[in-house]
Amino acid sequence: MEAHTKKERKLKSEIIQKNILRKDLQKRLSSINRWTEKLAQTKNLQKQKRIEASIDRYQKRIELLKKELILMCEDLENRIKEEMAYSEEEVKAFHASLEQSTKELKKVQQSLEEAEKKDDTSEKSQETKPRLKRLLREETKKIKRDEKELQSEERDKALFTLELKRIALDREMFSI
Repeated sequence: MEAHTKKERKLKSEIIQKNILRKDLQKRLSSINRWTEKLAQTKNLQKQKRIEASIDRYQKRIELLKKELILMCEDLENRIKEEMAYSEEEVKAFHASLEQSTKELKKVQQSLEEAEKKDDTSEKSQETKPRLKRLLREETKKIKRDEKELQSEERDKALFTLELKRIALDREMFSI
């Protein structure tokens, strides 16, 4: 589970890097649009040449960034799909574990209730009650931990689904 979390962290940080690259690309595109408008309004030939040189330089850089973004999108898309497939299997396993823990918890609670109803003062009964209470606490903690993990997996699934949609959009916008 811990190694899986490290993979998720790395994937999420690379998603952030892709989004930073996309924002940079969008800024550069808007700069080209501004410069193009400025070029149309400028009458000075020297300024026109400087603006044209800047536009050309930015366009070359944009083409490189587009290629890098497309490659990054392809890589991330494959890894996200792989992670989501693994995550679905993991969620099913957790559901099974959670059901089993719940059943064990109910058995322990029943045993504890039966022991309290009998209210034996025997030595065996006095040893059993604390043990049952301890088992009850342990099972309750285990169930809470499993529920927390399931919530985390659901958040990750939603994040990855959203990112897959964003990747598809990026491919459409920046396809070469």
